[in-house]
This record gives sequence, C-alpha cells and structure tokens, in this order.
Amino acid sequence: MTQLPSALRPLATAAALLLATAAQAHGLAVVAQHEADAVTGLARYTDQTPAAGIYVAVTPENSDTPLAEGTTGADGRFRLPVPPGGPYWAVVEGEEGHRAETLAVQLPAAAGGNGEATAEALRLVREDIARLEQQIRLRDIIGGIGYIVGIAGIAAWFAARRRG
Repeated sequence: MTQLPSALRPLATAAALLLATAAQAHGLAVVAQHEADAVTGLARYTDQTPAAGIYVAVTPENSDTPLAEGTTGADGRFRLPVPPGGPYWAVVEGEEGHRAETLAVQLPAAAGGNGEATAEALRLVREDIARLEQQIRLRDIIGGIGYIVGIAGIAAWFAARRRG
C-alpha cells in the first residue's frame, strides 16, 4: 500500500473533512404554554417535521408524577387539561429514545375581552422563535469550516516545527 508524502497528509485530511457529508441529528423539540385550564403546545423534530402521535405528559414543577397524559395530533400539537396553578412541565417522548421537556410558560390574562386572540398570537410567536432557534444558518456552516481549517493549520504548523 502506498502512503501519501508527509507534506500532503494534512491537506488530504482537511479535504476529507471538508468534503464529508454532514450527518443531521434528528432530535425532538417542544414549545408549551399554560393557559387557564390546559397546557397546550407543539412538538417538532429538528428537521421541522411535526412529531405526530407521540406521548405527551404534563407534570407539576417538583414532581415526576404526570397530571395529564396524551398524544400529539397529526400536526404535532397537543392540549392537556390541568388544574389551575402551576408551574407545569411538558414532556414529550418519541421513537428511538427522543425526549424533550420544557417549562410551560404561563400566558397572561388579556386586559380586554379578546383574550383568546392574544393567547393565540403569543403562541404563534413562541412557536416561530423556537423554530428559528433550531435552524442551521450559513454562518454556522462557515464557522464550522473555519474551525476545521484552523485546527488543520495548527496541526500543520506543529508538524513543520517538528521537522525543522
């Protein structure tokens, strides 16, 4: 078996790292809010597909015993009735060991008679923010490539110091 000349090894390693296909992790995320008599929310996988038909539980903040249990709908949404009070945790468990939990944010009561519209608007904004936080952006990719090139440069520098 022929070996690469030692000067080309760092370059070949860097090329292999840069040209390798990225493996996308398939995690689970949940956004939940506590309304007057229920905890509602949305469960999605990190690729933004709805987490349909997975287990959901609502537990009090200092307990592991569920107050309410159910499954998500086809769109990944859930609504579980809970007694007044709180705070509550929303826990979702999917296939392949996926699990996510979040503290259900207490939605404020509206000052006017349009409380339902305000709660819906707040819910949509929270879901949009959660979705945007999970996206991989171009700056993330360029930053990762820069990190790899930097490590390869440091390795090449150390290799050059050893030889000379």
